[in-house]
Amino acid sequence: MSKAHASMVQAGLLGLLVGVMACRQSPGVGQTEEGTLLPGVAQATDTLQRGVLLAGRALVLEGLSGRVVLRGTPEEVARLTFIRIGRGASEAAARRTLREIKLHEEGTARVFRYRMEARQPALAQVHVTGRVPRNARVVVRRSGGNVQLVGLEGPLQIRLAAGEVHVRGAADSLDVHLQNGSVSVHFRRVPVDAIVTVQTANGDLWLTLPPNADVQVRAETEAGAVRVEGLRFTERQLHPRGVAGARFDGRLGQGRARVMLQTEHGDIVLRGSGPNGLLPADTLLRPLPPDTVLQEPGAP
Repeated sequence: MSKAHASMVQAGLLGLLVGVMACRQSPGVGQTEEGTLLPGVAQATDTLQRGVLLAGRALVLEGLSGRVVLRGTPEEVARLTFIRIGRGASEAAARRTLREIKLHEEGTARVFRYRMEARQPALAQVHVTGRVPRNARVVVRRSGGNVQLVGLEGPLQIRLAAGEVHVRGAADSLDVHLQNGSVSVHFRRVPVDAIVTVQTANGDLWLTLPPNADVQVRAETEAGAVRVEGLRFTERQLHPRGVAGARFDGRLGQGRARVMLQTEHGDIVLRGSGPNGLLPADTLLRPLPPDTVLQEPGAP
């Protein structure tokens, strides 16, 4: 092989290597106004409006990360705003990420599902806000992001890898599972056939019950304390759990509804609501994060 030919081959290989490295270039680091660090120095957004007549069907939101803020309404139509966010190393890369965020809509006789996907999930988010028929069954399955549900009185199911969950005005069965994050739940009423399960690996749990609740409660923490405020249990027991944990069992009324609260690392607080089932002003013990505020349609 001649020296000239070898030099050309080396130059070609070097160019290929530079191209591969460019393709794998880090998108950089961005930062929100609250100080949260995110991948991608540039951001592109757009907004999609959707409406669906549920007619007794469950509403399912699944895929990607992003906050969810839903409020109950007496209407039969769910009206939702999807705020898509793409990030990247440049404005062009962010717009490309945005174009690759897909919103799939799938309806059956029992369920209407919005499924969010992206080629690069780490650089994509979709925030969802809106109003939902208050008696609808709502299911949220996402990789991360805070969830706030207000005035939704149907069965609720939430699955998150990371985030905080705040539920106000619940009135049916509830199933919440987190890997990391705290949960606060306020019940306006608890049906006697309700099953309530709230679990997190790392985080505190707050549960507020009306004074006439008829429930059997079990609260377990591997490392933390259990507190009771404003509730008069007809029966209650407290057992040590591990080195720094506890298991509490208590009954209100006849104990017909079932409540199970479990955290591996965190405290559990059981509280009674006001005489009309209203939420005490200090029940959450700390303010909600800024991004759980309900956004107006079209707002980023």
